[in-house]
Amino acid sequence: MQNINGLKKNYDYAQENCYLIFHHVVKPRQIKKIKADWFDLNYGEKVLWLLVRELPKTNNDTPKYRRIKFKNIKPLVQVIEKGERLDD
Repeated sequence: MQNINGLKKNYDYAQENCYLIFHHVVKPRQIKKIKADWFDLNYGEKVLWLLVRELPKTNNDTPKYRRIKFKNIKPLVQVIEKGERLDD
């Protein structure tokens, strides 16, 4: 687990054959894992946004971009190499 501040913003992690797992706090007791290979921060007028490019579910799908309030993201991010088994 790494702190999000230690990761490169606006960098394509697919080049390193890895992806990131962000933990999005949807509700106080509900956390959703988001798998992404790219992220950046966008400073809005009132809110800091985290922009992510989610991994496609299959190879034929187009990547989905998502915008999430940065305050709803846990600061620790998992960096997973593709091909490495992830135990949930």
